[in-house]
Amino acid sequence: MSTCQLESIRVRLASYSLSYQYNDDRWRFRCCELALEALEQGNYGVGAVLIDKDQTLLVEASNQVFSPQFSSSAHAEMRLLDKFEEEFPRYACRDELTLITSLEPCPMCCCRILAAGIGCVVYLSRDNDGGMMSRCNTLPAAWKNLSQLIVVKEFDPAHELSVLAHDIAAAQQEALRNKLIETIRT
Repeated sequence: MSTCQLESIRVRLASYSLSYQYNDDRWRFRCCELALEALEQGNYGVGAVLIDKDQTLLVEASNQVFSPQFSSSAHAEMRLLDKFEEEFPRYACRDELTLITSLEPCPMCCCRILAAGIGCVVYLSRDNDGGMMSRCNTLPAAWKNLSQLIVVKEFDPAHELSVLAHDIAAAQQEALRNKLIETIRT
């Protein structure tokens, strides 16, 4: 991705700031901010937040697979759940929690979300190549059963925040996939 393309994404995000800072979409906007931060640090552009039934932020995280050092499990959702379980070890009513993420969770993150007992997942951008939340009906039986306990929603794909989340996730994706292969095979 060129500097010009990255700057264009920054400008779009900044232009949305006032519109979304204080309304119902503030957490979806925050996911985009976190995704851009991850991208700027050389990671996949994915951000996630976990909110309670009152729309209060509990924890947030961004993808950190490549920085500060390589960690294959440092996906935004995995880091978010690690933080949540560390900060709220005895949290009751996990079924009332909503995890919002800028990109549809991968198979690893999907299963971790199911095992954590989160009640609802909302993703801004579908991941046709690697996403799993929209395909829970294809999971092995035990995981498929767990998926019956969760509500999965794709946010309006035509919404400007979904388009932005998609563009952030797609930025440098090929270069980052090549970096991953190089990292794990050298």
